[in-house]
Amino acid sequence: MIILAIDMSGDNCSIAISNHKNILAESSTFARMRHLPKIMPQIDFTLKQANIGIKDVELLCAVSGPGSWTGIRIAITMIKVFSHTLSIPCITVNSLESLACNLRFVNPIVYSILDAARHQVYCAGYNCEKSIPETIETPSLKPIHSFLDHMSTPAILLGDATIRYAEIISQHSEKEILLAPSTMNQINISHVIEIGYEKFLTNGSDDIHELSPVYLQQTDAERNLNKNR
Repeated sequence: MIILAIDMSGDNCSIAISNHKNILAESSTFARMRHLPKIMPQIDFTLKQANIGIKDVELLCAVSGPGSWTGIRIAITMIKVFSHTLSIPCITVNSLESLACNLRFVNPIVYSILDAARHQVYCAGYNCEKSIPETIETPSLKPIHSFLDHMSTPAILLGDATIRYAEIISQHSEKEILLAPSTMNQINISHVIEIGYEKFLTNGSDDIHELSPVYLQQTDAERNLNKNR
């Protein structure tokens, strides 16, 4: 099965093509606030690197969030368009679960935490003893202090929030907390393919009419609209 995966949940635009779980080609470029002009040329480039045409793709996979509102929205729109026009099944993967894949086959609980601004984090807890993380604390939005006060330990934290809130985390030195190396704080696109492929084998394709970004909080525009009502 030829799979095309897209991750635009962070500052990077990452694309991968695989045959089942075997990566044929992948590319990643810094795209902060410029996801839209980069996505189509990068998909085209990666397809050519894999010597694959878009009509050869048999499964589409995208990271649905939480993360960059604009990037996620573009990625979801892209796979919905491809899925509808080319009749290709599609699947979405949570960014926090994808990130947790960076720490597979470890015993302590793994928390993926992403900076959500305003001293808040997107967070979720996973059992990572097997190849696919098992969710034990569902994705949510929490103030960083509340997350740290109520998290289970011993634990390993990874994600950009470990850098953004390093000083606050250090204040909880009484807890058994380890921080993953900074090189593990970004999603590996090959892990998106692994999770997406397993999800597809288990549950089949997502309904394209039901696909939507996973934000976990209102956008600034929505907050301003509610204030003015």
